[in-house]
Amino acid sequence: MVFSIARDAHAVVIVTVHGPLAVDDRPVLCRAVDDHLRHRAARVVVDFGEGELGPVEVSTALRIDRMCRGRQTACALVTGDRNRLRQALADTAADGPAPAIATSLALARVSM
Repeated sequence: MVFSIARDAHAVVIVTVHGPLAVDDRPVLCRAVDDHLRHRAARVVVDFGEGELGPVEVSTALRIDRMCRGRQTACALVTGDRNRLRQALADTAADGPAPAIATSLALARVSM
């Protein structure tokens, strides 16, 4: 599996992406996050790591953001490629609060 997903005692869902996502990984990852959202997740944190985001990672981040907004759940995205992600989020101009974008998992958990 290219990602792992866990839920802590405070209903925070933490997704760690362990490498580049393939196109087929996106729906699997989004479905896993959606399953947690249906069970009242308090927050979702997705850690893409420090590397550059590819098109699949950006698309996945945007989809998870939309899913979280739809369920009024806070979302944080962790990446070293913050500018690319900020631009993609600005281009989509979705309603509701934008996700927090952080450079580390520790910062993402604090910023929410």
